[in-house]
Amino acid sequence: MLHHIKGTLLEKNQDGLVVDVNGIGFEIAVSRITYLALPDEGSTVTLYLHTQVREDDIHLFGFSSPAEKSLFKLLISVSGIGPKVARNILSNIQLDELISSVAGKDIARLSSVPGLGRKTAEKIILELKEKMEGMLVSGHPAAGSSRHVLSDAVSALVNLGYKQQQSRDIVESVLRDNPSLDIAGIIRLSLKRLGT
Repeated sequence: MLHHIKGTLLEKNQDGLVVDVNGIGFEIAVSRITYLALPDEGSTVTLYLHTQVREDDIHLFGFSSPAEKSLFKLLISVSGIGPKVARNILSNIQLDELISSVAGKDIARLSSVPGLGRKTAEKIILELKEKMEGMLVSGHPAAGSSRHVLSDAVSALVNLGYKQQQSRDIVESVLRDNPSLDIAGIIRLSLKRLGT
């Protein structure tokens, strides 16, 4: 089993990337979270790996952090969720928000992920709630039914007239760079980056 890979990032796009290790190029599928954390092409990159082996194929899934890999493995342990669906989930919801949504039984937030229906969201909560309770990613425990700071900040920007996806992208960017900011600071910095 492959644990991680370290090499030169040859190519990257939203669907995946190629990492060169001593002249061998590895194609690796990544989530949006990992894609946004990647350095420039030509730089050295380290990714944590999950290997999916089938009769006629081997797929590598890469993660920028052990926490993302752990959540991916939890998601694919849910019956009916394969690696592609798990990657889609991680591409559309922040790690802490995923944990909070499962711990808080927030079916509406989970089922808002493109391609994830209500029944699948309920199944994720049923099978993973106990496993995710108390999990930490950015230093904050999963907060039961309380709404995550990310969704609060995105909601505030949407209420100010910004588009949902634009708001989510900018808030995610602010949180990546400033994980300890409170909600007011996140909104203030997001507005600054939006040019307001």
